[in-house]
Amino acid sequence: MEHEEAENRAEKPVTTSEAGAPEERGEGRGVDHVAPMGEERPQETRSLVEALVSQENMERAYRQVVSNHGSSGVDGMEVEELKTHLKTSWEEIKASLLSGTYRPGALRKVMIPKASGGERMLGIPTVTDRLIQQGLSQVLTPLWEPTFSEHSYGFRSGRNAHQAVEKARKYQEEGKQVVVDLDLASFFDEVNHARLMSRIMERTPGDWRLHRLVHRYLKTGILEGGLVSQREKGTPQGSPVSPLLSNIVLDELDKELERRGHSFVRYADDCNIYVKSEKSAQRVLESVSKYLEGKLRLKVNREKSKVRKASFSKFLGFSFYWNKEGRRVRISEESLRRLRQRVKEILRTGRGRSLGRVIEELNPLLRGWLNYYGKADGKNKMEELDQWIRRRLRQILWIQWKRPRTRRLKLIAAGLKEAHASQSAYNGRGHWWNAGAAHMNLAYQKSYFTHSGLLSLLEMYETSRT
Repeated sequence: MEHEEAENRAEKPVTTSEAGAPEERGEGRGVDHVAPMGEERPQETRSLVEALVSQENMERAYRQVVSNHGSSGVDGMEVEELKTHLKTSWEEIKASLLSGTYRPGALRKVMIPKASGGERMLGIPTVTDRLIQQGLSQVLTPLWEPTFSEHSYGFRSGRNAHQAVEKARKYQEEGKQVVVDLDLASFFDEVNHARLMSRIMERTPGDWRLHRLVHRYLKTGILEGGLVSQREKGTPQGSPVSPLLSNIVLDELDKELERRGHSFVRYADDCNIYVKSEKSAQRVLESVSKYLEGKLRLKVNREKSKVRKASFSKFLGFSFYWNKEGRRVRISEESLRRLRQRVKEILRTGRGRSLGRVIEELNPLLRGWLNYYGKADGKNKMEELDQWIRRRLRQILWIQWKRPRTRRLKLIAAGLKEAHASQSAYNGRGHWWNAGAAHMNLAYQKSYFTHSGLLSLLEMYETSRT
Protein backbone atom coordinates (compact mmCIF):
# COMPACT_ATOMS: atom_id res chain seq x y z
CA MET A 1 0.00 0.00 0.00
CA GLU A 2 1.06 3.54 -0.66
CA HIS A 3 2.29 5.33 2.44
CA GLU A 4 0.06 8.32 3.25
CA GLU A 5 2.02 11.33 4.49
CA ALA A 6 0.55 12.90 7.67
CA GLU A 7 -0.82 16.30 6.75
CA ASN A 8 -3.21 18.94 7.96
CA ARG A 9 -6.25 18.62 5.68
CA ALA A 10 -7.64 22.07 6.42
CA GLU A 11 -6.94 24.72 3.80
CA LYS A 12 -4.75 27.26 5.58
CA PRO A 13 -2.41 29.98 4.34
CA VAL A 14 1.04 28.54 3.66
CA THR A 15 4.38 30.31 3.69
CA THR A 16 7.47 29.77 1.61
CA SER A 17 10.73 28.81 3.31
CA GLU A 18 13.95 30.71 2.73
CA ALA A 19 15.33 27.73 0.82
CA GLY A 20 12.49 28.00 -1.64
CA ALA A 21 10.71 24.75 -0.78
CA PRO A 22 6.98 24.62 -0.10
CA GLU A 23 6.14 24.57 3.60
CA GLU A 24 2.88 23.82 5.35
CA ARG A 25 1.66 25.49 8.50
CA GLY A 26 -0.19 23.41 11.03
CA GLU A 27 0.06 19.88 12.27
CA GLY A 28 1.30 18.15 9.11
CA ARG A 29 4.83 16.79 9.17
CA GLY A 30 5.43 16.74 5.43
CA VAL A 31 6.70 19.67 3.41
CA ASP A 32 3.78 19.56 1.07
CA HIS A 33 1.40 22.49 0.89
CA VAL A 34 2.08 25.63 -1.11
CA ALA A 35 -0.11 28.70 -1.28
CA PRO A 36 0.39 32.41 -1.87
CA MET A 37 1.19 34.47 1.19
CA GLY A 38 -1.62 36.95 0.64
CA GLU A 39 -5.36 36.48 0.83
CA GLU A 40 -5.90 36.98 -2.89
CA ARG A 41 -5.00 34.44 -5.56
CA PRO A 42 -4.28 36.33 -8.80
CA GLN A 43 -5.97 35.40 -12.04
CA GLU A 44 -2.65 34.34 -13.63
CA THR A 45 -2.24 31.81 -10.80
CA ARG A 46 -5.55 30.15 -11.56
CA SER A 47 -4.91 30.10 -15.30
CA LEU A 48 -1.86 27.81 -15.10
CA VAL A 49 -3.70 24.98 -13.39
CA GLU A 50 -6.73 25.54 -15.56
CA ALA A 51 -4.44 25.32 -18.60
CA LEU A 52 -3.15 22.02 -17.25
CA VAL A 53 -6.61 20.45 -17.07
CA SER A 54 -7.97 22.10 -20.22
CA GLN A 55 -9.41 19.79 -22.84
CA GLU A 56 -6.90 20.86 -25.49
CA ASN A 57 -3.90 20.27 -23.20
CA MET A 58 -5.18 16.92 -21.92
CA GLU A 59 -6.02 15.63 -25.40
CA ARG A 60 -2.52 16.51 -26.53
CA ALA A 61 -1.04 14.83 -23.44
CA TYR A 62 -3.20 11.74 -24.00
CA ARG A 63 -1.98 11.36 -27.59
CA GLN A 64 1.62 11.62 -26.44
CA VAL A 65 1.23 9.08 -23.63
CA VAL A 66 -0.52 6.59 -25.91
CA SER A 67 2.11 6.99 -28.64
CA ASN A 68 4.89 6.40 -26.10
CA HIS A 69 3.26 3.13 -24.98
CA GLY A 70 5.28 2.22 -21.88
CA SER A 71 4.68 -0.31 -19.14
CA SER A 72 2.15 -0.16 -16.33
CA GLY A 73 2.69 1.43 -12.95
CA VAL A 74 1.99 0.04 -9.49
CA ASP A 75 -1.75 -0.13 -10.17
CA GLY A 76 -1.23 -2.47 -13.15
CA MET A 77 -3.20 -0.26 -15.55
CA GLU A 78 -1.96 -0.47 -19.14
CA VAL A 79 -1.96 2.42 -21.61
CA GLU A 80 -4.76 0.73 -23.55
CA GLU A 81 -7.01 0.98 -20.48
CA LEU A 82 -6.48 4.71 -19.95
CA LYS A 83 -9.29 5.90 -22.22
CA THR A 84 -11.90 3.80 -20.43
CA HIS A 85 -10.54 4.88 -17.05
CA LEU A 86 -10.77 8.58 -17.93
CA LYS A 87 -14.39 8.25 -19.06
CA THR A 88 -15.41 7.33 -15.53
CA SER A 89 -12.78 9.10 -13.42
CA TRP A 90 -11.60 12.25 -15.22
CA GLU A 91 -14.09 14.65 -13.63
CA GLU A 92 -13.00 13.54 -10.16
CA ILE A 93 -9.30 13.77 -11.11
CA LYS A 94 -9.83 17.21 -12.64
CA ALA A 95 -11.63 18.46 -9.54
CA SER A 96 -8.82 17.28 -7.27
CA LEU A 97 -6.21 18.99 -9.47
CA LEU A 98 -8.15 22.26 -9.42
CA SER A 99 -8.61 22.10 -5.66
CA GLY A 100 -4.98 21.16 -5.00
CA THR A 101 -5.87 17.86 -3.32
CA TYR A 102 -4.65 15.43 -6.00
CA ARG A 103 -2.19 12.81 -4.74
CA PRO A 104 0.04 10.89 -7.16
CA GLY A 105 0.39 7.14 -6.95
CA ALA A 106 3.68 5.50 -5.95
CA LEU A 107 6.34 4.74 -8.55
CA ARG A 108 7.18 1.24 -9.72
CA LYS A 109 10.90 0.55 -9.45
CA VAL A 110 12.63 -0.81 -12.55
CA MET A 111 16.38 -1.40 -12.91
CA ILE A 112 17.92 -1.21 -16.39
CA PRO A 113 21.55 -1.82 -17.39
CA LYS A 114 23.78 1.20 -18.03
CA ALA A 115 25.99 1.35 -21.09
CA SER A 116 29.01 2.02 -18.87
CA GLY A 117 28.21 -0.89 -16.56
CA GLY A 118 26.02 -1.23 -13.51
CA GLU A 119 22.34 -0.41 -13.40
CA ARG A 120 20.15 2.68 -13.54
CA MET A 121 16.92 2.99 -11.60
CA LEU A 122 13.73 4.09 -13.28
CA GLY A 123 10.62 5.14 -11.41
CA ILE A 124 7.59 4.27 -13.55
CA PRO A 125 4.47 6.35 -12.70
CA THR A 126 0.96 5.04 -13.16
CA VAL A 127 -0.56 5.73 -16.57
CA THR A 128 -2.83 8.37 -15.02
CA ASP A 129 0.15 10.16 -13.51
CA ARG A 130 2.01 9.95 -16.81
CA LEU A 131 -0.94 11.74 -18.42
CA ILE A 132 -0.94 14.50 -15.78
CA GLN A 133 2.84 14.87 -15.86
CA GLN A 134 2.82 15.12 -19.64
CA GLY A 135 0.18 17.86 -19.40
CA LEU A 136 2.23 19.55 -16.67
CA SER A 137 5.33 19.48 -18.86
CA GLN A 138 3.35 21.02 -21.74
CA VAL A 139 2.19 23.87 -19.50
CA LEU A 140 5.59 24.57 -17.91
CA THR A 141 7.86 24.20 -20.95
CA PRO A 142 6.81 27.49 -22.64
CA LEU A 143 7.73 29.35 -19.44
CA TRP A 144 11.34 28.15 -19.49
CA GLU A 145 12.16 27.23 -23.08
CA PRO A 146 12.75 30.83 -24.31
CA THR A 147 15.37 31.41 -21.60
CA PHE A 148 17.25 28.11 -21.78
CA SER A 149 20.83 28.30 -22.98
CA GLU A 150 21.72 27.89 -26.66
CA HIS A 151 24.37 25.41 -25.45
CA SER A 152 21.71 23.04 -24.07
CA TYR A 153 20.47 20.40 -26.53
CA GLY A 154 18.81 17.63 -24.51
CA PHE A 155 15.02 17.14 -24.23
CA ARG A 156 14.19 20.32 -26.11
CA SER A 157 11.95 20.77 -29.11
CA GLY A 158 13.93 21.39 -32.28
CA ARG A 159 17.20 20.34 -30.66
CA ASN A 160 18.90 16.97 -30.65
CA ALA A 161 22.06 15.01 -29.99
CA HIS A 162 23.33 15.41 -33.56
CA GLN A 163 23.33 19.18 -33.19
CA ALA A 164 25.23 18.86 -29.90
CA VAL A 165 27.87 16.64 -31.51
CA GLU A 166 28.20 19.04 -34.45
CA LYS A 167 28.76 21.94 -32.04
CA ALA A 168 31.44 19.92 -30.23
CA ARG A 169 33.11 19.21 -33.59
CA LYS A 170 33.17 22.92 -34.46
CA TYR A 171 34.77 23.84 -31.13
CA GLN A 172 37.54 21.33 -31.84
CA GLU A 173 38.01 22.62 -35.37
CA GLU A 174 38.45 26.10 -33.89
CA GLY A 175 41.48 24.84 -31.99
CA LYS A 176 39.93 23.87 -28.65
CA GLN A 177 41.51 20.44 -28.54
CA VAL A 178 41.21 19.68 -24.81
CA VAL A 179 37.94 18.55 -23.26
CA VAL A 180 36.72 18.84 -19.68
CA ASP A 181 34.33 15.88 -19.47
CA LEU A 182 32.04 16.42 -16.47
CA ASP A 183 30.32 13.39 -14.99
CA LEU A 184 27.55 14.00 -12.48
CA ALA A 185 27.19 11.05 -10.12
CA SER A 186 23.60 9.72 -10.25
CA PHE A 187 22.34 13.16 -11.28
CA PHE A 188 18.63 12.29 -11.38
CA ASP A 189 18.91 10.84 -7.86
CA GLU A 190 20.71 13.87 -6.42
CA VAL A 191 18.56 16.82 -7.51
CA ASN A 192 17.92 19.07 -4.51
CA HIS A 193 14.16 19.54 -4.09
CA ALA A 194 14.42 22.88 -2.27
CA ARG A 195 16.53 24.50 -4.98
CA LEU A 196 14.34 23.10 -7.76
CA MET A 197 11.13 24.28 -6.10
CA SER A 198 12.70 27.69 -5.58
CA ARG A 199 13.41 27.98 -9.31
CA ILE A 200 9.87 26.91 -10.20
CA MET A 201 8.29 29.33 -7.72
CA GLU A 202 10.36 32.22 -9.05
CA ARG A 203 8.90 31.67 -12.52
CA THR A 204 5.33 30.90 -11.33
CA PRO A 205 4.83 33.22 -8.34
CA GLY A 206 1.81 32.52 -6.15
CA ASP A 207 0.62 29.44 -8.05
CA TRP A 208 0.14 27.32 -4.93
CA ARG A 209 -1.74 24.48 -6.66
CA LEU A 210 0.95 24.06 -9.28
CA HIS A 211 3.70 24.19 -6.65
CA ARG A 212 1.92 21.61 -4.54
CA LEU A 213 1.46 19.27 -7.49
CA VAL A 214 5.13 19.49 -8.60
CA HIS A 215 6.31 19.08 -5.01
CA ARG A 216 4.18 15.99 -4.50
CA TYR A 217 5.54 14.47 -7.68
CA LEU A 218 9.07 15.12 -6.45
CA LYS A 219 8.26 13.47 -3.11
CA THR A 220 6.42 10.49 -4.60
CA GLY A 221 7.80 7.32 -3.09
CA ILE A 222 9.00 4.19 -4.89
CA LEU A 223 7.28 0.88 -4.22
CA GLU A 224 9.70 -1.91 -3.42
CA GLY A 225 9.04 -5.10 -1.52
CA GLY A 226 5.52 -3.99 -0.63
CA LEU A 227 6.75 -0.77 1.02
CA VAL A 228 6.85 2.77 -0.33
CA SER A 229 10.05 4.71 0.39
CA GLN A 230 9.72 8.48 0.70
CA ARG A 231 12.00 10.59 -1.50
CA GLU A 232 13.92 13.51 -0.06
CA LYS A 233 15.87 14.35 -3.21
CA GLY A 234 16.03 13.43 -6.90
CA THR A 235 13.71 13.36 -9.90
CA PRO A 236 13.29 9.70 -10.89
CA GLN A 237 13.93 8.91 -14.53
CA GLY A 238 10.94 7.45 -16.29
CA SER A 239 8.42 10.24 -15.83
CA PRO A 240 7.40 12.71 -18.56
CA VAL A 241 8.19 15.78 -16.47
CA SER A 242 11.69 14.70 -15.34
CA PRO A 243 13.51 15.92 -18.50
CA LEU A 244 12.14 19.44 -18.09
CA LEU A 245 12.93 19.49 -14.37
CA SER A 246 16.49 18.35 -15.05
CA ASN A 247 16.95 21.15 -17.57
CA ILE A 248 15.61 23.69 -15.06
CA VAL A 249 18.18 22.47 -12.51
CA LEU A 250 21.11 22.45 -14.93
CA ASP A 251 20.17 25.76 -16.53
CA GLU A 252 21.96 27.33 -13.56
CA LEU A 253 25.13 25.53 -14.66
CA ASP A 254 24.63 26.75 -18.23
CA LYS A 255 24.25 30.34 -17.13
CA GLU A 256 27.35 30.10 -14.93
CA LEU A 257 29.46 28.64 -17.75
CA GLU A 258 28.19 31.38 -20.08
CA ARG A 259 29.09 34.02 -17.48
CA ARG A 260 32.62 32.62 -17.36
CA GLY A 261 32.87 32.68 -21.16
CA HIS A 262 33.39 28.94 -21.66
CA SER A 263 32.80 27.03 -24.89
CA PHE A 264 30.62 24.11 -23.87
CA VAL A 265 27.92 21.71 -24.96
CA ARG A 266 25.37 20.11 -22.63
CA TYR A 267 22.96 17.31 -23.40
CA ALA A 268 20.93 16.48 -20.26
CA ASP A 269 23.54 15.71 -17.58
CA ASP A 270 26.31 15.10 -20.13
CA CYS A 271 28.41 18.27 -20.29
CA ASN A 272 31.70 18.87 -22.16
CA ILE A 273 33.74 22.07 -21.93
CA TYR A 274 36.31 22.78 -24.67
CA VAL A 275 39.54 24.69 -23.99
CA LYS A 276 42.94 25.10 -25.67
CA SER A 277 45.35 23.73 -23.06
CA GLU A 278 45.47 20.98 -20.45
CA LYS A 279 46.55 23.46 -17.79
CA SER A 280 43.43 25.57 -18.38
CA ALA A 281 41.29 22.46 -18.49
CA GLN A 282 42.48 21.31 -15.06
CA ARG A 283 41.60 24.72 -13.58
CA VAL A 284 38.16 24.63 -15.22
CA LEU A 285 37.48 21.10 -13.97
CA GLU A 286 38.30 22.03 -10.41
CA SER A 287 36.40 25.33 -10.32
CA VAL A 288 33.26 23.98 -12.06
CA SER A 289 33.22 20.91 -9.79
CA LYS A 290 33.29 23.19 -6.75
CA TYR A 291 30.39 25.18 -8.20
CA LEU A 292 28.30 22.07 -8.87
CA GLU A 293 28.86 20.62 -5.42
CA GLY A 294 28.78 23.85 -3.45
CA LYS A 295 26.11 25.92 -5.20
CA LEU A 296 23.91 23.38 -6.96
CA ARG A 297 24.39 20.64 -4.33
CA LEU A 298 25.07 17.99 -6.95
CA LYS A 299 27.71 15.27 -6.75
CA VAL A 300 30.56 15.18 -9.23
CA ASN A 301 32.05 11.79 -10.01
CA ARG A 302 35.70 12.69 -9.54
CA GLU A 303 36.92 9.40 -10.99
CA LYS A 304 34.98 9.72 -14.25
CA SER A 305 35.25 13.49 -14.67
CA LYS A 306 38.44 13.87 -16.68
CA VAL A 307 40.53 16.19 -18.79
CA ARG A 308 41.09 14.52 -22.17
CA LYS A 309 42.55 15.25 -25.55
CA ALA A 310 39.62 15.73 -27.92
CA SER A 311 40.89 12.91 -30.14
CA PHE A 312 40.44 10.46 -27.25
CA SER A 313 37.10 11.80 -26.06
CA LYS A 314 33.61 10.40 -26.59
CA PHE A 315 30.40 12.41 -26.64
CA LEU A 316 26.89 10.96 -26.91
CA GLY A 317 28.20 7.77 -28.51
CA PHE A 318 30.46 9.49 -31.05
CA SER A 319 34.19 10.16 -31.28
CA PHE A 320 36.27 12.55 -33.38
CA TYR A 321 39.21 12.37 -35.80
CA TRP A 322 41.10 14.47 -38.33
CA ASN A 323 41.25 13.99 -42.09
CA LYS A 324 42.03 16.24 -45.04
CA GLU A 325 38.54 17.78 -44.77
CA GLY A 326 39.07 18.81 -41.16
CA ARG A 327 37.58 17.57 -37.91
CA ARG A 328 35.21 14.65 -38.53
CA VAL A 329 32.78 12.55 -36.49
CA ARG A 330 32.67 8.76 -36.31
CA ILE A 331 30.96 6.10 -34.21
CA SER A 332 32.77 5.32 -30.98
CA GLU A 333 34.07 1.81 -30.44
CA GLU A 334 31.96 1.56 -27.30
CA SER A 335 28.79 2.23 -29.33
CA LEU A 336 29.76 -0.47 -31.83
CA ARG A 337 30.33 -2.96 -29.00
CA ARG A 338 26.92 -2.17 -27.51
CA LEU A 339 25.19 -2.83 -30.83
CA ARG A 340 26.96 -6.16 -31.22
CA GLN A 341 25.96 -7.14 -27.71
CA ARG A 342 22.31 -6.24 -28.32
CA VAL A 343 22.28 -8.21 -31.58
CA LYS A 344 23.76 -11.22 -29.77
CA GLU A 345 20.99 -11.04 -27.18
CA ILE A 346 18.29 -11.04 -29.85
CA LEU A 347 19.88 -13.87 -31.83
CA ARG A 348 20.52 -15.93 -28.71
CA THR A 349 16.80 -16.06 -28.02
CA GLY A 350 16.08 -16.76 -31.70
CA ARG A 351 17.58 -20.20 -31.95
CA GLY A 352 14.24 -21.89 -31.44
CA ARG A 353 12.37 -19.66 -33.87
CA SER A 354 12.21 -19.27 -37.61
CA LEU A 355 14.75 -17.00 -39.25
CA GLY A 356 11.92 -14.73 -40.41
CA ARG A 357 10.77 -14.12 -36.84
CA VAL A 358 14.32 -13.37 -35.72
CA ILE A 359 14.76 -10.85 -38.55
CA GLU A 360 11.46 -9.18 -37.63
CA GLU A 361 12.82 -8.55 -34.14
CA LEU A 362 16.24 -7.50 -35.36
CA ASN A 363 15.14 -4.95 -37.98
CA PRO A 364 13.71 -2.28 -35.61
CA LEU A 365 16.99 -2.30 -33.67
CA LEU A 366 19.04 -1.86 -36.86
CA ARG A 367 16.76 0.88 -38.19
CA GLY A 368 16.79 2.85 -34.96
CA TRP A 369 20.54 2.46 -34.51
CA LEU A 370 21.22 3.66 -38.06
CA ASN A 371 18.87 6.64 -37.66
CA TYR A 372 21.04 7.81 -34.76
CA TYR A 373 24.55 6.84 -35.86
CA GLY A 374 24.10 7.25 -39.61
CA LYS A 375 25.12 10.90 -39.33
CA ALA A 376 28.71 9.88 -38.59
CA ASP A 377 31.39 8.69 -41.01
CA GLY A 378 31.17 4.92 -41.00
CA LYS A 379 30.70 3.26 -44.36
CA ASN A 380 33.32 0.58 -43.67
CA LYS A 381 31.88 -0.07 -40.21
CA MET A 382 28.40 -0.52 -41.66
CA GLU A 383 29.68 -3.06 -44.15
CA GLU A 384 31.55 -4.95 -41.42
CA LEU A 385 28.45 -5.03 -39.23
CA ASP A 386 26.28 -6.31 -42.10
CA GLN A 387 28.72 -9.15 -42.74
CA TRP A 388 28.93 -9.99 -39.04
CA ILE A 389 25.11 -10.04 -38.66
CA ARG A 390 24.68 -12.33 -41.67
CA ARG A 391 27.29 -14.69 -40.23
CA ARG A 392 25.37 -14.72 -36.94
CA LEU A 393 22.20 -15.65 -38.80
CA ARG A 394 24.01 -18.42 -40.67
CA GLN A 395 25.17 -19.69 -37.30
CA ILE A 396 21.54 -19.93 -36.14
CA LEU A 397 20.69 -22.02 -39.21
CA TRP A 398 23.65 -24.34 -38.62
CA ILE A 399 22.65 -24.83 -34.98
CA GLN A 400 19.00 -25.44 -35.85
CA TRP A 401 19.90 -28.16 -38.35
CA LYS A 402 21.66 -30.08 -35.54
CA ARG A 403 22.58 -33.32 -37.31
CA PRO A 404 25.14 -33.69 -40.13
CA ARG A 405 22.58 -35.51 -42.29
CA THR A 406 20.15 -32.59 -42.02
CA ARG A 407 22.93 -30.11 -42.75
CA ARG A 408 23.91 -32.07 -45.86
CA LEU A 409 20.35 -32.02 -47.19
CA LYS A 410 19.91 -28.31 -46.45
CA LEU A 411 23.14 -27.42 -48.23
CA ILE A 412 22.15 -29.47 -51.26
CA ALA A 413 18.73 -27.80 -51.31
CA ALA A 414 20.46 -24.44 -51.21
CA GLY A 415 22.39 -25.26 -54.39
CA LEU A 416 25.67 -26.87 -53.30
CA LYS A 417 26.92 -29.96 -55.13
CA GLU A 418 26.44 -33.21 -53.25
CA ALA A 419 30.15 -33.85 -52.67
CA HIS A 420 30.74 -30.33 -51.39
CA ALA A 421 27.66 -30.52 -49.16
CA SER A 422 28.66 -33.90 -47.71
CA GLN A 423 32.22 -32.80 -46.96
CA SER A 424 31.01 -29.61 -45.29
CA ALA A 425 28.22 -31.21 -43.26
CA TYR A 426 30.57 -33.80 -41.68
CA ASN A 427 33.60 -31.55 -41.11
CA GLY A 428 33.25 -31.65 -37.30
CA ARG A 429 34.00 -27.95 -36.91
CA GLY A 430 32.16 -25.60 -34.54
CA HIS A 431 29.06 -23.54 -35.24
CA TRP A 432 30.81 -20.18 -35.59
CA TRP A 433 33.51 -21.54 -37.90
CA ASN A 434 30.92 -23.09 -40.20
CA ALA A 435 28.87 -19.89 -40.19
CA GLY A 436 31.82 -18.10 -41.77
CA ALA A 437 33.00 -20.91 -44.03
CA ALA A 438 32.73 -20.92 -47.81
CA HIS A 439 29.94 -23.50 -47.97
CA MET A 440 27.54 -21.42 -45.85
CA ASN A 441 28.46 -18.21 -47.68
CA LEU A 442 27.79 -19.89 -51.01
CA ALA A 443 24.55 -21.52 -49.91
CA TYR A 444 23.16 -18.48 -48.07
CA GLN A 445 24.42 -15.37 -49.78
CA LYS A 446 23.48 -11.76 -49.07
CA SER A 447 20.57 -11.97 -51.53
CA TYR A 448 19.00 -14.74 -49.44
CA PHE A 449 18.86 -12.54 -46.33
CA THR A 450 17.68 -9.53 -48.33
CA HIS A 451 14.85 -11.68 -49.72
CA SER A 452 14.09 -12.77 -46.14
CA GLY A 453 13.58 -9.10 -45.20
CA LEU A 454 16.84 -8.34 -43.37
CA LEU A 455 17.71 -4.64 -43.45
CA SER A 456 21.21 -3.68 -44.55
CA LEU A 457 22.98 -1.04 -42.44
CA LEU A 458 25.22 -0.18 -45.39
CA GLU A 459 22.31 0.36 -47.79
CA MET A 460 20.38 2.45 -45.26
CA TYR A 461 23.54 4.42 -44.53
CA GLU A 462 24.22 5.20 -48.20
CA THR A 463 20.57 6.12 -48.80
CA SER A 464 20.53 8.50 -45.82
CA ARG A 465 23.59 10.37 -47.12
CA THR A 466 22.42 10.90 -50.70
